[in-house]
Amino acid sequence: SKATVSVLYCEPANFSTPLIKMMRSGLRVAARSAIVAPQVRNSSSLQVTISGLNYVGTGLSAIALAGVGVGIGNVFGSFLLAAARQPNMMRALFNYAILGFALTEAIGLFALMIAFLMLFA
Repeated sequence: SKATVSVLYCEPANFSTPLIKMMRSGLRVAARSAIVAPQVRNSSSLQVTISGLNYVGTGLSAIALAGVGVGIGNVFGSFLLAAARQPNMMRALFNYAILGFALTEAIGLFALMIAFLMLFA
């Protein structure tokens, strides 16, 4: 099978010479005004908005600290329930509770570190 290509040809439009001159002069004026008059501002509203968002991000990352508090409460609440059910395993359960506390607190310290990084960096 052969591929065919069709080309559409249009005659150039017949514009009057004064109209073309007027369009070209308008383009020149627009180009000069864009180049000649740049405006410089010391602080833009975008920069102010972005610097304000640091505080929003810090507050949102601090929400993780509430989750850490709930997690530590769950660890020690479960420790007390387990110790009440089996008092003879108190020593092993206490070791597990301290391990759970340390891991949960590490998550809180990471969240606090991220909050301070967003605030001061």
